[in-house]
Amino acid sequence: MSYGSTALSVMVARARAAKLLNTLTCTGEGGYPHELVPYAEHVITQIATGLFGVREETILHAPMVEFKYAQGAKPGLGGHLLGDKVTPEVAAMRETVVGNALFSPFPFHSVYSVEDHKKHVDWIKEINPRVLVSVKVSTPTDVDMVAVGSYYAGAHVVHLDGSYGGTGAAPDIAKKNIAMPIEYAIPKVHNFLKDEGVRDKVCLIASGGIRNALDVAKAIALGADGAVIGTAELVALECVRCGHCESGRGCARGIATTDHELGIMIGEDWATQRIVNMYMAWRKQWCEILRQYGLKSIKELVGRSDLLVHLDYLDEEERSKYQPAPQAELII
Repeated sequence: MSYGSTALSVMVARARAAKLLNTLTCTGEGGYPHELVPYAEHVITQIATGLFGVREETILHAPMVEFKYAQGAKPGLGGHLLGDKVTPEVAAMRETVVGNALFSPFPFHSVYSVEDHKKHVDWIKEINPRVLVSVKVSTPTDVDMVAVGSYYAGAHVVHLDGSYGGTGAAPDIAKKNIAMPIEYAIPKVHNFLKDEGVRDKVCLIASGGIRNALDVAKAIALGADGAVIGTAELVALECVRCGHCESGRGCARGIATTDHELGIMIGEDWATQRIVNMYMAWRKQWCEILRQYGLKSIKELVGRSDLLVHLDYLDEEERSKYQPAPQAELII
């Protein structure tokens, strides 16, 4: 969620929450606002196909740089920001024209092979030798080959972005019909990397339709090392999922907007605490799952697909064992 797609206060709140939780958040493809500099050690700089706002000084800030080759919500389309959201501030950051719709190309016009990708990775490591490199890709049928190719090109992290991700700005025709669901992509890549003997040398991160703590636990049990969360954080900030994220004044909560009047609806302190509260609640659920299975660390859950059950493959009686009992009605 980049500068231009969400209110600046939302971006800053996410960075502040990341610092408090000792984790990472990402700039998205809209550049690196100066307000994020105090939290630089917890902010991933993203380099997308449009190269909006990409500068050497922001790469030097970053503990991790992410190349966004594709999004699971709209593979083959690139990013887009409609003209309503291109305010003078956004236009200055992205070095473009006020009110002009911005569409990122697909793909990088300089990358058509693993060898081309390695040149990108080498470029970033030359600027910032200490930086970690992440590669964000969607989930085509050959995503396992993409993942292993990214590793051999020098990437430290492979970020799989499955379908059903994205905000209300992503077109339904794309996110519901093209990319592979993340629950199929994770074990496919995890097992392929194991067979190649490099699974322990690359970090596998999943996103796309992961909405709650149990979804994260399932993704890790399927083979991921961790997850990226987007929409759930917005819901924690009282997003009502109205689907008007692409509009300059369409967001009822002032979250996905660049309008100054709407943007002040989100206070940084309030938003930071809401995001922290959400992850602390999730942490309690993760601890309960680990206790249930006698695991000492979330790392021990990675690849434990034997702990998962596919409910569609069970008959009615067996399925009832795994589903929560209905709540008793309150009679007044």
